[in-house]
Amino acid sequence: MPKKKGKNFSANNATGKRKKSDFYETPYTLTRKFLDVEDFDKSLSVCDPACGGGAISKVLKEYWEDDSLVTAYDKETNFLWDFDDYNYIITNPPFSLAFEFIRKAKQLAKSKFALLLPLSYLHGKKRFDEIYSDKTYGLEKVYVFTRYPMLGEALREDGKYNTGMMVYAWYIWTNGYSGLPTVDWLDNNEDVLSKKDMEKSEQLTNNLSGAMIEA
Repeated sequence: MPKKKGKNFSANNATGKRKKSDFYETPYTLTRKFLDVEDFDKSLSVCDPACGGGAISKVLKEYWEDDSLVTAYDKETNFLWDFDDYNYIITNPPFSLAFEFIRKAKQLAKSKFALLLPLSYLHGKKRFDEIYSDKTYGLEKVYVFTRYPMLGEALREDGKYNTGMMVYAWYIWTNGYSGLPTVDWLDNNEDVLSKKDMEKSEQLTNNLSGAMIEA
């Protein structure tokens, strides 16, 4: 009897689907939706220490008062060896290093930090013992997206994306917070690519191809 194949929700290395270096760029609207509701003082410093192609840091520069307040780096500087401090850290970390990123961010972020992680990151005994039980720099809020966003595709300027199979959320840790975390939702339904959006993109591509051939 042939083996039944189930869906792989984590896109792990066993299937060969997971990208090298955990490089999954963040659609712009995932960050914009978050910054529209979460309070940050835009006159203070912020760092994206896993900027990749600059998807999150591009949005940070849109929202912050001065570009010089936004620090962004990736491979050229290892966050785990960074000794600078920042008021805020906002990033989509490599999932394989998420635990280490959280512990390091607690050392470097003076006010609070936010990480984009799968919702399943709430699960786990080690995380509970060493991260979520911390009453000095606690997890204050989790923003869950109402639709599954697809990470890893080419970014669109309009911020839209296809749906995937992973539930993502923004996790916010706040220095001095000792209470229980609260949960809120970010309704990203309008940012999911519709059939009409895809047809429009296909038509635009065909028009551009035709114009190039004529030229």
